[in-house]
Amino acid sequence: MNNTEKKYYFGGYYLTKLKPKNYGEDKNGFIYTCSECINDHILDVWSYSWTSDNNEQLDEIKKNYFLTDQQIDEIRNWVDNKFNDNKIGFLNVFTDLATAIEYKNRFFSRLDDIKIFALYFDTNERADILEEFKPQSEKMGDIGLRLTLLKEIEENENEVFIGFDYIGIEFGGSFHTFHCHDIGKELSEKFGLTLNNLGLFESDINSKQVLEYLNNEENGCETVPWFIVKTKLVTNK
Repeated sequence: MNNTEKKYYFGGYYLTKLKPKNYGEDKNGFIYTCSECINDHILDVWSYSWTSDNNEQLDEIKKNYFLTDQQIDEIRNWVDNKFNDNKIGFLNVFTDLATAIEYKNRFFSRLDDIKIFALYFDTNERADILEEFKPQSEKMGDIGLRLTLLKEIEENENEVFIGFDYIGIEFGGSFHTFHCHDIGKELSEKFGLTLNNLGLFESDINSKQVLEYLNNEENGCETVPWFIVKTKLVTNK
């Protein structure tokens, strides 16, 4: 089955600030991944009022984004309200485009290098994520990816497809990418894949075998469930 025959479901928007990769094959290059292991998010753990404050991290955020303590409080109040309305999930996830754009324009309008990525999962991957990350008690909330996938929003064809990423999702909602292990070339050679100039794979060919490889802890990747995700770029925003 080729890509056009599959149905894909929306997993969230991410406001991402690309950083040059500082190691490995693609050193100094930019990778178009939503993994916070590689890039920064302007909606991050510090944006939520109910997470534990890390003063060192907050000092760095205020310095990097020229924010005051008052502005941090304003961001957290806004994020709390949107979180309660299920417009924002944990971690880093916007469940609709209007909310993502409002956040950027309201608090980070001076930043002109923020990418808006949209993540999509096919029918099987969606079902697996919904099952794998189902809250285990009433006191637990849904991670942002699951919250968004529950809405069963089909792929937006107006966004620009830029490639496939492989991500390993942590229980708390953050995720790794295959780039964490600098194995893009290895996966390409093993499974007949092609990496594009954005650091993503051009197709989902042999994805079943790739996922079996990544999910085999003997191969050195994090012992979390790994998935393939279709990555798209929202332009002119």
